[in-house]
Amino acid sequence: MQCVRCKLDLVPERYEGTEIDRCPRCQGAWLDEGELTRIVDTVDVKIPAEVVRDTLAVAFKGVPQDEARSIERCPKCSAAMEAINYDYGSGIVLDRCPDGHGTWLDGGELEKVQAHHEHWVDQAKRSRAEWAEFARSVSGRGDEAADESRRRDLRPTRYLVNTILRRFLGG
Repeated sequence: MQCVRCKLDLVPERYEGTEIDRCPRCQGAWLDEGELTRIVDTVDVKIPAEVVRDTLAVAFKGVPQDEARSIERCPKCSAAMEAINYDYGSGIVLDRCPDGHGTWLDGGELEKVQAHHEHWVDQAKRSRAEWAEFARSVSGRGDEAADESRRRDLRPTRYLVNTILRRFLGG
């Protein structure tokens, strides 16, 4: 397989116990379907605090126009990959194969994805009791839940509200 940017052969490497394919020049990485989930659910690699801080500081929603217009090809099937914003609003734009072969991460993005994920998992653990109380208080009130979460400055709203409603209320 070749790098989607440099066109060099990708080199197999182990990261968080998962074999990935990395470009020796640009440090981009190809992850087969399911590997990204395994990596973010493993906490072996210590992400420096400044990487976490810098990653969270540049979060945004959507996909920038230049990223959306850019066409990278899947190294397995050559299909045009779609640009996605990891976790909807992280600001980390990844390229995903529409046929489910995997995801391309530019150099440094794998560490940023891991930093983003670990930060929000930690935040969810710290806020679990508050979120459970909040979910009970808005149960059955539909769109009012999002308004109330913004008022309380609870983030990320949609993901956490839906997760908590499913987990605690069976909704």
